[in-house]
Amino acid sequence: MIELEGKTVLIVGAGKSGVSAAKFLLGRGVKKIILSDTKPKSKLEAEALELEKKGVELETEGHRDASFLEADIIILSPGVPIQEKWREVAAKYNKLLVGDVEFASQFIDAKIVAITGTNGKTTATTLMYEIMKAQLGDKVRLAGNIGIPFCDILMESGKPEYIVIEISSFQLEAIKDFKPEVAVILNVTDDHLDRYRTMQEYAEAKANIFRNQGPGEHLILNMDDKFTNIMTSMARSTKHFFSAYRQVDNGYYFDGEDFIKSTGGIKEKLFSAGSIKLIGRHNYENVMACIMASDLLKLDRAGAIAVIQNFSGLHHRIEFIGEANGIKCYDDSKGTNVDAVLKALDTFDEGLALILGGREKGTDFTPILNALKPSVKAIIALGENREKIYSIFAQKLPVFQAASMEEAVGLGLKVPGIGVLLLSPACASFDLFKNYAHRGDEFKKYVLKAAA
Repeated sequence: MIELEGKTVLIVGAGKSGVSAAKFLLGRGVKKIILSDTKPKSKLEAEALELEKKGVELETEGHRDASFLEADIIILSPGVPIQEKWREVAAKYNKLLVGDVEFASQFIDAKIVAITGTNGKTTATTLMYEIMKAQLGDKVRLAGNIGIPFCDILMESGKPEYIVIEISSFQLEAIKDFKPEVAVILNVTDDHLDRYRTMQEYAEAKANIFRNQGPGEHLILNMDDKFTNIMTSMARSTKHFFSAYRQVDNGYYFDGEDFIKSTGGIKEKLFSAGSIKLIGRHNYENVMACIMASDLLKLDRAGAIAVIQNFSGLHHRIEFIGEANGIKCYDDSKGTNVDAVLKALDTFDEGLALILGGREKGTDFTPILNALKPSVKAIIALGENREKIYSIFAQKLPVFQAASMEEAVGLGLKVPGIGVLLLSPACASFDLFKNYAHRGDEFKKYVLKAAA
């Protein structure tokens, strides 16, 4: 456990995670709490401003070097990239530099199920939590990148026996001793290359999820992911594999109709794809990771399967919105990278119009261009990078540019020969919207307006 008595703690980032860490530290004998952010004070949330009244020092409009020198403990919020000079200060002056997940994990002895991946981690984390909650009740908590800071759990009454945590690469960058009982890496594909210099660097951040595991802990990996072989060789934990595309001799796989557990070549049918509400092979990967983790935790399998079969997914993840002009409309606003779009497109076989675009983050659209099936009839290019999208895709199929979601939905519903309109943007939402949820809600609003 981290010693707090008499320490000065610098929290870098005054968002949800930073505020939660500051609240936890109040009344725990620390000498001083500094909550630092690049925003001006007028732009901070009310919760951060309230902390100032309780003795927390607010540092705004930039992170001062002097604060790093003054602090004994430096807690990084996940949205703040680690600067090399901060690492150097921490090393030179023997300061503790950790992320919010690492910090919180030091104060809890619950068993942790940690789930990461470029795509699918929110769905898988939620499903895993629902499986465990159905059998363990209040003994399990949900936390992490899903929107519930880990420090929030520390301030709740009662001590959970298990925590299911969604953990991003950003949160994994500053891991020191964090060691989950079960770690899951769903996939590692191109994303966040505005933060990481290379895919290798991004994959290395993800690999920190199993860095401290040994043979007594479990690591679940996707056999179809290109980084799985290297991660298998790196990990000291007990490794388990799943695949949505091929048979696995020892592990779990999908055979085109059924989910199978294979042990030494002996096959056991678990349940069929037709019995669950989730669609698409990417979701089948999420399902297999969760049933495998459930088995490793020795939960009742029949109970776990019942939860899986009743789980209908999350908002903004290939969510069926309704029909307009006889066209089925799906919201995949959470699809903020190329791989997510490829998986969404693979879900549908009928004629389709795709709404694509948003704020640029070093996106290479070539994989989408190369993978387009004849069933994709048109692209509606939306937002800041719509001209770039037009220049890439117009050589292959009709591309219509839209400056607003209302215009994008209107254009999409007029494309001849389609049965599906899909919002799966492959980009961040901050050009036109508050976040991906706001983007999805706007899509839904104009679809329902057209259907009325």
